[in-house]
Amino acid sequence: MTYLSFSGEETKGIAAALAKELRGGEFICLIGDLGAGKTTFTQGLAAALGSKVRAKSPTFTVVNEYPVVDHPTIRLIVHCDFYRLTKSSELRAIELDEYRRPDTVIIVEWPNILPDVEWKPDIMVTIEHQGDDRRKVTVEGVV
Repeated sequence: MTYLSFSGEETKGIAAALAKELRGGEFICLIGDLGAGKTTFTQGLAAALGSKVRAKSPTFTVVNEYPVVDHPTIRLIVHCDFYRLTKSSELRAIELDEYRRPDTVIIVEWPNILPDVEWKPDIMVTIEHQGDDRRKVTVEGVV
């Protein structure tokens, strides 16, 4: 599905619509240039799932966790940003597989930064600048 967003709030709304489809256990990859709106998208998704913590870019921490309250099946959002990773060993050190649980949603920004790692996401979200505040948001893989 492809959407056109004219603001950060609209991008959050697209993410909120996706959140309604999530049940837990999903692995979501976010693709987009710097400033495209990947973290904004994550903020909308986290808020819609019931996290009381405002999502922020994990560029320097690599992984942020956001507890979820009042959702019937999701208890945790794991938000990763691989932009600063330079070696596959750094990725292995994160132990991302430990987070793959049915009550957790994993969101990864910059999953394609390490060319020797092949991702098999459940959902792929691509965000592209279209000029000014416009973004083209493509969501693939939602059943």
